[in-house]
Amino acid sequence: MATIRLYRNPRCAKCARIARMHHRFDWLQRFEDCTQPSPLGPMRMGQIVVQDLHSGETFGGAEGFALLCRQIPAYWPVLPLLRIPAVRRHIERETGGCMDGSCALA
Repeated sequence: MATIRLYRNPRCAKCARIARMHHRFDWLQRFEDCTQPSPLGPMRMGQIVVQDLHSGETFGGAEGFALLCRQIPAYWPVLPLLRIPAVRRHIERETGGCMDGSCALA
């Protein structure tokens, strides 16, 4: 049963590709992705939002990615790296949306 939901832009090919990769690593079926509008409002291309389905809390950026990593055991080795400020900034840039046009339309 899914414990978190990842919201992504339905027109972003990069987001769809990454969601498929998350599904491959999620052998415990704790993650589901959704292309509906997120609880935080409209999303830019490349932006992701992660919602904890048990508590209803919603996170974006590095906090959302950390929640995703805690739910998918294959990503557990990444969790200690999230304490490094440079890594967190990189994740914030990657999950905050495509500002530079690097996301292609699906």
